[in-house]
Amino acid sequence: MSGRTRLTPAAWAATLTAAGALLPLVRPVTWIFTAALVLGLVSGAGVLARRVPLARPLTVTAQAVVALLALTVAFAREQALLGVIPGPEVFAHAVELFRSGAEDVGRYAAPAPDTEGIRLMLVGGVVVIGLLVDALAVTFRRAAPAGLPLLALYSVAAGLSGGGAGHLWFLLAASGYLLLLLAESRDRLSQWGRVFGGPQRPGRRTAPASGGGPAFAPVRTGRRIGAVAMGLALAVPLVLPGLGGGLLGGAGEGAGSGDGQGG
Repeated sequence: MSGRTRLTPAAWAATLTAAGALLPLVRPVTWIFTAALVLGLVSGAGVLARRVPLARPLTVTAQAVVALLALTVAFAREQALLGVIPGPEVFAHAVELFRSGAEDVGRYAAPAPDTEGIRLMLVGGVVVIGLLVDALAVTFRRAAPAGLPLLALYSVAAGLSGGGAGHLWFLLAASGYLLLLLAESRDRLSQWGRVFGGPQRPGRRTAPASGGGPAFAPVRTGRRIGAVAMGLALAVPLVLPGLGGGLLGGAGEGAGSGDGQGG
């Protein structure tokens, strides 16, 4: 399996794990399956375009066209030409769905019902983020900057959930991003040639690497560093002082000489 072939499912998984933080906001959660399917079609289009190969901008354009066609079939089949090709009626219908979805978001508290407008907003947003992640991590081979759209997706979910998306969703999102980084790192190491993992212990066998040598020791070290980093990210905020008092706290109770009202 080539490096980009490994990166493609890693980018797909990283987007979906970050989108998992949106699951507590809407019931039922069946919209995530629609997003996974559409995003899978977009990722598959990228694989085919890179094998042709097309230029990088054309690859992203082809993926965007596939995403538009898939969303048209999912949400505006009756308004589309032949049920697939979008026209003016499709875009008008999409605008109306977005408007109704925005009204539903303001009307309902979490978990909100899975109305068609909210579903389009969720699926469309996840697909756009997934397209950006695939373009950065796979097409342009820059996995680290791909964390920015993933962070934006998780931050929106954390903000809408009223102060946080929970430790489980954080672990899922962080694990997906680390998986993407490890897949890119393994691909970069494989381009250096055969990697030796050092002397083996007596009686211990290691899995062969793609280059024919021992398993990648740097990759194993990267996994351990990632696990420690996630553990610290969860544990450190629990012991740090909050911002509920002191300089950044509420109204003061001092008796100053000014003529203010103490607020």
